[in-house]
Parts: sequence; C-alpha cells; structure tokens
Amino acid sequence: MISVWKLVLSAVFFILGFGYLYRPDLIARLNSFLRDYLLNDSHIALERKKWGVFFLLIGFLLLYMGLNGMGRR
Repeated sequence: MISVWKLVLSAVFFILGFGYLYRPDLIARLNSFLRDYLLNDSHIALERKKWGVFFLLIGFLLLYMGLNGMGRR
C-alpha cells in the first residue's frame, strides 16, 4: 500500500516538474487559486477549530488503522 502512495506522489511531482518546465502559466494559475481559496488567511482564522478537529480525527483514524494493520501480520 505504501508503494502505491509513493508511485502516486512521484507522478504528481513529475507532472509538477514538467508543468514548471513547459507550462509555467498553468502552475502560476494553480498557485494563485490555492492561495486565494484554500490558503486564505481569513478562512483559516475563522475555521481553525473545525479544521483542527478534522485533522485530529483523521490523525486518530490513521493511527488506529496503522496499529491495527501491524497486529494482523
């Protein structure tokens, strides 16, 4: 399963690398979109408790899944 994630991340990095080399305008638009909508400071400040609880729940879920997977060997 971890090898699949490594392959997916490598594909994403290859796409980003080729994007920076051949189409920097697309990367600039993606960066401005992420900065304006996802990484906006006003959204982060207003929704910080919701995001904090969300990430804690995801962390606990992944921790449980990892520990449970280790016990099945």
